Amino acid sequence: MEKIIKENKIIVNNFFSFNSVKKSESGNLIVSGLLTKFNDEEANFNGYVYKSGCYNEFCENYFQKNNKNIPVELLHNSFDINHLCGKVLEFTADDNQATIVCEISRHATLFNNIEGLIEDGILQGFSDTSYVTDGYIDNEKGLLFVNKCEILSVSLVQNPAVAGSNLTINNSTKFNFFKTKNYDKKGEKHNSFFFNI
Repeated sequence: MEKIIKENKIIVNNFFSFNSVKKSESGNLIVSGLLTKFNDEEANFNGYVYKSGCYNEFCENYFQKNNKNIPVELLHNSFDINHLCGKVLEFTADDNQATIVCEISRHATLFNNIEGLIEDGILQGFSDTSYVTDGYIDNEKGLLFVNKCEILSVSLVQNPAVAGSNLTINNSTKFNFFKTKNYDKKGEKHNSFFFNI
């Protein structure tokens, strides 16, 4: 589990692999896969437990309401324009998991490299960068429970945290939120974390 403490915020990286990869008619790559599994203390090798509904409020109130796309970048490098490579086309969340469909632009500086690294199985998954706005650490279990978070971007990465998921290339972000259950909180509560999943 990678965690960095900076200015009283926890920055973590958490990766999920792709399920499908294909080219669209425009020549862009369409990549889909698992973003996270909800309410599962064993699915994530980084020690994070995402509660169902944790993404919904921010995605609905920022991205969906303002007709914005979640950006896609390469290897969490948001400071280099050459690593900006696409956008999330579809974000689907239910009580069990969140999945995404991303479009990698053929105009991205590193498009040919990205396409080749996905085809060769080197880029294997997704990771998102988010702020945890409501969560807590259960010190006995050594887990970070995420009740609400604000997703900033999605990255293409080499090592997914959920080893059982796979990458796929397929053909404004479409959001699909399904009714979620409420869960009780346990342990120490923290107001804000910054992390990458």
